[in-house]
Amino acid sequence: MVLVAMATDPGSTLQDDSRWLEGAGRILGNLGFERIELDRTESDGTSHLLVALRPQPTLKHFDPESIDYWIIDGDRGRAARLDRENRFPVTADYAWGRISLTDRLGVKNEFLSFGGTLRAQMTPEATALVDFSSHAPILRWSGHSQSTDPLSAEVGAFFARIKVPIDFAPGAEALVSRAAPRTLYCAFIQYQHERLAQVRTLRDANRWLAEWSSHESQRMESVAQDHWRAGAELRRELGAIEAVAPK
Repeated sequence: MVLVAMATDPGSTLQDDSRWLEGAGRILGNLGFERIELDRTESDGTSHLLVALRPQPTLKHFDPESIDYWIIDGDRGRAARLDRENRFPVTADYAWGRISLTDRLGVKNEFLSFGGTLRAQMTPEATALVDFSSHAPILRWSGHSQSTDPLSAEVGAFFARIKVPIDFAPGAEALVSRAAPRTLYCAFIQYQHERLAQVRTLRDANRWLAEWSSHESQRMESVAQDHWRAGAELRRELGAIEAVAPK
């Protein structure tokens, strides 16, 4: 399964730290946001979610005014918000979970991410350009101006399972907070692949997911061996994201 197939890599214009703002401005144009997700069957590049917080709405597209997301504070997750009242520039890591864009009417577009790096800067035109980047996919979850990615429900359910040991097992939140985005992504792939492999009826009912998880397991075990092993160890230590066949 391909989340988004693109013939070229517009994310390449965002890699140069000295010129990323110019590239983000060109990509957004009059848009309020744009997600850049490569075809990972052919590339292993960086995912981006670009957002423009403008002083006045364009009324041509969704016009976000604030962004809610998660950060790691010590060994704990904490909600954070970004709007034009923040001090810029901003460069920081952000945590796994939901990214919500909200406009002046309270309408939202939401995404799911395994975590990554956030950078934001004010342009001379007083628009704050924001780039959420990740070495794992950023998925469309819900919203007014976008469709939903086929994997978003599975990733949301996986994140919900992670929260079980975080809520009840001492030290679990610290383990997850230290995991790299690719490690969490590998843990998700392993969980899906093993869960489907153990139950034939479930596998037959979700053939696209079974095919995707099988292919992605092979790919990530090959291109990200360290993260693949770390993902397996994280699942073992947390327990709640081990795939156990029903009795």
